[in-house]
Amino acid sequence: MVRAISSISFSGQLEDKIEAAAAAGFDAIEIFREDIIGFDGPPEDIPAFAQRAGIGILSLQSLRDFEALSGEARAAAFRRAERFLDLAGRLGAPMLIVCANTRPDTLDDPARAAADLAELAGLARARGLRLGYEALAISAHVNTVGAAWEVVRRVDADNLGLVIGAVHLFAMDAGAEVLAGIAPERIALVHLADAPTTRIDRALLTQSFRLFPGQGTLPVAALYARLRTLGYDGPMSIEIFNDQIRALPPGQIASDGMRAFHFLDDARQNVLSPRSDLVATAFVEFTAQGEDAAELVGLLQAMGFVCTHKAGAAALWRQGDACIVVNGDDQRLTHSIYLLQGLSVSGLGLVVDDLDTLDRRIGLFHGERVADRSEPPYGLPVLRGPGGSVFYLASGGIETAPGFSAFVPTGQVAGRGLLRIDHCAQALQPNLFLSGLLFYRAIFDMRSAEIRDVLDPHGTVHSRTMENDSGAVRFSLNASFGAGTTTQRFLGKSGFAPWHHVAFLTDDIFAFAERMAPGDLLQVPANYYEDLVLRFDIGADLVDRMRALGILYDRDSEGEYFQIYTRSLNGFFFEIVERRGYVGMGAPNAPVRMLAQLREIEAEDALHLM
Repeated sequence: MVRAISSISFSGQLEDKIEAAAAAGFDAIEIFREDIIGFDGPPEDIPAFAQRAGIGILSLQSLRDFEALSGEARAAAFRRAERFLDLAGRLGAPMLIVCANTRPDTLDDPARAAADLAELAGLARARGLRLGYEALAISAHVNTVGAAWEVVRRVDADNLGLVIGAVHLFAMDAGAEVLAGIAPERIALVHLADAPTTRIDRALLTQSFRLFPGQGTLPVAALYARLRTLGYDGPMSIEIFNDQIRALPPGQIASDGMRAFHFLDDARQNVLSPRSDLVATAFVEFTAQGEDAAELVGLLQAMGFVCTHKAGAAALWRQGDACIVVNGDDQRLTHSIYLLQGLSVSGLGLVVDDLDTLDRRIGLFHGERVADRSEPPYGLPVLRGPGGSVFYLASGGIETAPGFSAFVPTGQVAGRGLLRIDHCAQALQPNLFLSGLLFYRAIFDMRSAEIRDVLDPHGTVHSRTMENDSGAVRFSLNASFGAGTTTQRFLGKSGFAPWHHVAFLTDDIFAFAERMAPGDLLQVPANYYEDLVLRFDIGADLVDRMRALGILYDRDSEGEYFQIYTRSLNGFFFEIVERRGYVGMGAPNAPVRMLAQLREIEAEDALHLM
């Protein structure tokens, strides 16, 4: 199978796009005519440039508004089509993509469309070229894969094939079942892309909201698997129209594109990349020194954490199965992160069921091996994630880490007010959001929910929740373009992809909140509880208890959710949750939390101005 990518998916000049695609391992690139304009040389020089880079040219994109016209419009379309065929020949592209006509004066006549394409196929054959015909969701009449196949089927030309555009197919409410009546040998090319399932205008969806497979929620993996099962082994090409993705460097776009191909292969058959499931979040490591460390330790003690072990400048704080490492090392990786971000999460320890399998998976999707790389004091393999974030990979709890023998017991025994780490939330710069999402889906095989927009007092935060198969490991990814949002303010302090809060699970949040000093908890706006009784039928006594302790509430079809937040430390905060069957992360309360935190920030800023 030829793995390709369209030049329109990239930012930069055509030379940059070709070199990035080649470096990422793509076999070929589709070249849009718009990209030829800025090339430093005539079109005839492009094939040699691509050959030197180590990549082939798959097609020229795209001849539009060609077929099923009449009169002078038809004659003009053929004159223009011949110029496209000539350009494809000069470019060294073996195939010209023809998109179904979008003009309102297009005849609704499949026979006329087929006759025009048959004539064009004859002109292409004389030049040694092939044609690929693609239905667009916005085409005047041929706007489904089935309709395009009907036209292609009518044409007796072995150099005309069907092009299947995944997003166009799904935009027209079709699925992989449409392939049942299509001969695989007549498919010339498949354009792969993902998208949100949000119901928006088809033109807007297909032209501005395409994502890499794995970043959206369309059943692209099922389509890919069905095509391969039916025996299709022809070229497949990533084709992304998305301003946010195009803002990334070409190398990042190409790497994400190849990672998306591996994601699709892995989804089709696990033998290519056997699965290794996440089991738990073993520990959260903080980097903190001096007064920062003292403030963090003070909050941990207020929450009931106990220091059970020490290893040099690192101290292990525990409560139940919730583990926090406060690492005050003044060298190596954690110190570098402290210099960049100040008091912050410097790494997450993740338990996986098969380290060897995960190591092979990381090599496939991330292009590196981590088995022989470790960082003191744990002696665990280290994986760098989005924005340089750090993951320590373990086969069990922190006690099983090879370097744990360096930790000396303090003699203190941890209590059980908290049970374990429930979830972690990461703030990402907007240009890293989609790439980070693909990282977690590909590397850790996590499921992803639809993107959710959370209203901040100064803008909107885009949030995407992810979890492993068992639901034991949950992450929330958050990004915002609003400079004044709490997320963006935190990023301004901390860097590219810091973890902005960690949530702990308890089985009695009321007892936990009663032990906390009010000054260590986020102050919830009083009117929140006035609004709460408008949303839910809750007894007055329960509302009064929640109000007195600053507890927030949500409910879904599975059960109830209670949550509290601590005060912030350098923008970071803790969350404590109690789940009574509830499966979400309390997203409806996020705007309330952001409002309360903004008040804290503004009050602190006012003090600094006095």
